Order: sequence, then C-alpha cells, then structure tokens
Amino acid sequence: MKRGLTWRVAAMWVGSVAVAVVFLAPLLWAVAGSFREEAAIFRLDASSLWDVDTWTLSNYADGWRRAALGPALLVSVAQVALIVGGGLIVNALAAYAFARMTFRGRDGLFAAVVMLIILPVEVIAVPMFFTARDLGLTGEFGAAMAGLTLPFMAKAFNIYFLRQHFLALPVQLEEAAAMDGAGVWTQFWRVALPSVKPALATVVVLDVLTHWGDFLWPLMIGTRESTRTVQIGLANLFTQPPVQWGDILACAVMATLPVLLMFRWLQRYIVATQVQTGIK
Repeated sequence: MKRGLTWRVAAMWVGSVAVAVVFLAPLLWAVAGSFREEAAIFRLDASSLWDVDTWTLSNYADGWRRAALGPALLVSVAQVALIVGGGLIVNALAAYAFARMTFRGRDGLFAAVVMLIILPVEVIAVPMFFTARDLGLTGEFGAAMAGLTLPFMAKAFNIYFLRQHFLALPVQLEEAAAMDGAGVWTQFWRVALPSVKPALATVVVLDVLTHWGDFLWPLMIGTRESTRTVQIGLANLFTQPPVQWGDILACAVMATLPVLLMFRWLQRYIVATQVQTGIK
C-alpha cells in the first residue's frame, strides 16, 4: 500500500515538474534572450546559451530609452493604483448595499449588474470612447488619466464577488455594532469591510493583473506621449525600425517585474489574512 502510494506521489511530482517546465519555458527563454546579443537570441543550441561573449546588458538600456519606459511605468502605476483604489471603495459600497440593504428594485438591479459580467470591453469600446471624448476625458495628462481610470472603477464581477462575501458574514456582527450606537457607515467601514479582507485582496490581485495588461483602451485614450502606458511603449518597439528583439524582450521583462512583485506581496497578504480568519 505504501509502495503504491509512493509511486503515485512520485508520478505526481514528475507530472507537476513537466507541466511547470512547459509553462515556464517561454518565460525563461525570454529572460535569457533579454541578456543576449541580437544575433544570439534565436540560437537554440545549448552550447551558445553558456557563451558569455554573447551576453550583454545593453538591451535593457536601449529598450528603456527607445520605449520611454520610465514615464510609461509611472503612467501605468498611476492608472492601476487609481482603478484598484477607487474600485475597492465603489465596488465594496455597491456590494454591501446589495447584500444588506432593502430597497425597491434591488434584485432586478443586481441581476442587471450580473449580466454585465459577460459583456467584453471591446464590444462597447467605441461608444465609451465617444462618451469619454465628449466629457473631455482625453488630451491633457489629467483628463487622460481620468479617462483611463474612471470607466473601470465600478466592475460587475467585483460587486458580485464582494456581495457573496458580505452575505456570508453573520448579521449579528452588525446588529451588535448597531446596539453600541454604530450607524450604517460605521457598520460597513469598521465591521463588515475588515471581515472580508481576503476577498478584497483577491479583487486587488485580479484588477492589477487585468489592468496592467490593458492595451486597447489606453491606445484609444492615451493619444499623447505623456499618457502612454507600458503596453503602448512596448508595442511601439515593434513599429520602430530596426526591430530589435533584445530590446523588446528586455522591456517585456522590465514590464513584468512590477506585477510579479505586487502579486508576490499580495499573495502573502491573502495567506496571512486567511490564517488569521481561520484562527478566529
């Protein structure tokens, strides 16, 4: 029995490693290529990989300069921070209202919100752009940042996701706070919101991953160089002759690092919060 179990565990480990290699191979190749000279990037023989004469850091310097990656990173960080920060407040308030408050048409309105989950942004991108343009949310930096962020703060999936977690909370928590004189806002801010920290952290992770990779909407709104995001700067490298794959790979690595670091930090936060919740 133990021998069969050991073989089964070993097979699972081998299978897991094989799957990990398949998924990590493109990433490892891109990282290695970002440090290699242009002529050596597509040489796949193992001996050339360890040829230190073909390794260089110039791809990172050239890519940073050609893609104007510094300003683009600042724009992307500001865009994602505003969407995530504003979205947490807006979506949590809406979710709490759907979960705890009673008003006419609540269920119908929530059903309409849920239906929006299946609506892709690409379908409504054109009318959204004309609306943003008519509202003056294009052009200068401040207006463009508003155009990049405001349409994506309220999100149907986040409202649905947070509502389910608010519904799972015991109503007695808020009733006890109300007996101590807490109003609706205090019940929401001091009692309900801290109790759904794992859900909030999950929403943050999903929003960061989604909006860091946004391309279509920033391309439509960010018409000036000062409002271009990382993805737009990276895409420009494909159209600037000569096309240097080393620069492109280096910029892709630099554009990925902030997301990996943020995901790593938030992942630890989620685990810690879940452990605390379990202890309680």
